[in-house]
Amino acid sequence: MSVPGPQMPYFPPAPARLKRRKWPWVVGVLVAVPALAVGVVLAIAVGDMAAGPCQDKSQHVPCVGPGGTWISADGQARPRDAAAPATTSPSIPAFVAPTTSEPALPEPTAKDYSVDLAVVSKQCFGSAGCNVVVEPKLNALGASTLLWECDITYGISGDDSGELIETAYAQGGSSYRVDRTVMSTKNTKVVPKASVTAVSCRRP
Repeated sequence: MSVPGPQMPYFPPAPARLKRRKWPWVVGVLVAVPALAVGVVLAIAVGDMAAGPCQDKSQHVPCVGPGGTWISADGQARPRDAAAPATTSPSIPAFVAPTTSEPALPEPTAKDYSVDLAVVSKQCFGSAGCNVVVEPKLNALGASTLLWECDITYGISGDDSGELIETAYAQGGSSYRVDRTVMSTKNTKVVPKASVTAVSCRRP
């Protein structure tokens, strides 16, 4: 039979150590900053309302001021029945449409044109003469030719049969239409020449 030994004294366990919070100041800052911002905005708004000249602080000029006055847009107070200061605006000159009338130019005449001949081809047969192809070049000499369309009659000298009569068509300015002319000369020394004889014009 065993004999019980002496009893050991009882020691209660040590209480658990509380963990220290590391970020309490962060929470405080997050709460304090918005509150401070709201307070600043309210203070500015109240200050603006208190400093405003309007009787109703929620309004802006122009508005009704204290004592039956009227606060104009420039911040000046005047009686409500007083006439507003006269304002003037700069006068705008009347628009003047530009004139588009064409200058009065006379109808062209024969002296307003000249014709030069360019030899395109030439084939000679000894004493029998030559076959020559010429192309006319029309020259407009007067300012009036710019506003008219004309039929220009011109004669070509140097042909065996005598003067050849041809027509060029001027379409205003330097634009024209001509045809080549085939002619026969008596010999190689003949130089064809052209001169304007008549002009018939019309407005385009």
